[in-house]
Amino acid sequence: MQVYSVKEISDYIQNTLKKDPILSNVWVEGEISNFNKNISGHVYFRLKDEKALISCMIFKTMSLAKTINLKDGDKVQLRGSITTYQGSSTYQLLVKECKKSGTGDLFQKYLELKEKLEKEGYFSELTKKSITKYPKSIGVITSSTGAAVNDICRTIKRRYPICDILIYHCVVQGEQSAQSIIEGIKYMDEQNLDTMIVGRGGGSFEDLNSYNDENLLKTIYNAKTPIISAVGHENDFMLSDFVADLRASTPTAAAELATADFGELKIYLQESYAKINRILSRRFEDENQELEYYGKQLEFLGPKNIIKEHVDNLQKLKENLKKAYKKNLVDKYNQELNIYHKLNLLKPDKLLSMEIDKLNKIRITMIKNLISNISYKELILDSYKNNLLHLNPSAILEKGYAKVLKDDKNISSVEDVKKNDNIILIMKDGKLDTLVQNKEKFNE
Repeated sequence: MQVYSVKEISDYIQNTLKKDPILSNVWVEGEISNFNKNISGHVYFRLKDEKALISCMIFKTMSLAKTINLKDGDKVQLRGSITTYQGSSTYQLLVKECKKSGTGDLFQKYLELKEKLEKEGYFSELTKKSITKYPKSIGVITSSTGAAVNDICRTIKRRYPICDILIYHCVVQGEQSAQSIIEGIKYMDEQNLDTMIVGRGGGSFEDLNSYNDENLLKTIYNAKTPIISAVGHENDFMLSDFVADLRASTPTAAAELATADFGELKIYLQESYAKINRILSRRFEDENQELEYYGKQLEFLGPKNIIKEHVDNLQKLKENLKKAYKKNLVDKYNQELNIYHKLNLLKPDKLLSMEIDKLNKIRITMIKNLISNISYKELILDSYKNNLLHLNPSAILEKGYAKVLKDDKNISSVEDVKKNDNIILIMKDGKLDTLVQNKEKFNE
């Protein structure tokens, strides 16, 4: 029995493929997916149909690599040779010629469904629900064994650790995947979550095609909970991205869109607290100043100050009346003296005597009137003074009455005290601390 090394068997397969008349120069028809012009200059893509796929490559040294213009979904006919890459024992089609034959069936179905759903309003921004900025709980519908779920959970815990995460494991690829995702969305939609993330990591168009399923898209649209679609990489656009309330380029990006940064939130709350504290401090200071102002006003407007103010005003009025009286007498005297001098200069004795008598009568009358007026004003002043004195609370105490206080509050009824209460009696010259031994209410 002959035993071959891995290298030897790989070389044998390579040589066999080169010598095969069909595989060395074969035409293959299929649909383009994962088309990529590498930075190295080589072109890589996959050719697929409904049941199989094959990797394809165009070397940069070939003119076709510079002129080819393909995109995912194109249906093409390729001529080339089947070769193997010995490093991983995989085979591929080394493309030498390419003919377009239309749009691939899978991609065509994608375009037709996209157009249909868009016309029916499934992509409308008006129906999209807003994503909660500060969620309490987030549901993740994806494979529990993939890298996507780890990326999502790690990002949420880093950015917003107070949020709960609920994971629903589902199949994300293959014939049963769409139904599995639908069941996950329906279950999570009943858990009173703030947000759901539906997605998976990268893959080929065929791998991600479950997220183009019409029933799945309608389930996303009808969900009560806001949904973020995060399927594949940044350049992958599945129909779930258009129907969901928000599209994320990657699962990690979805976790970032679903949460606020806890550090930024903490800073914001600290700044808000400081701002509110400043506002309240200023308000307290303003209110305190206003309270002090009104306290001074009340003190100024107290009964004692009011009585004192009226007494001062009456005293000033009395002084003004006296001054006016004296001034009036002086003015009249000077007026009479002036007349006397004028008459004396004329020297009509009889006329002078008559005028003097007349002036004396006028002077006597004026003096009587002034005295009477002053007496009347003094009576009014005394009346005002007596009224003000009666208004003084202290005047009541002079008559033998007392002011009753309990806990610094005025007591006006026996209903306000009970037996064994301590009360204070304010009298004209002091106060008495007393104990209520009994109380009796007078019949009305």
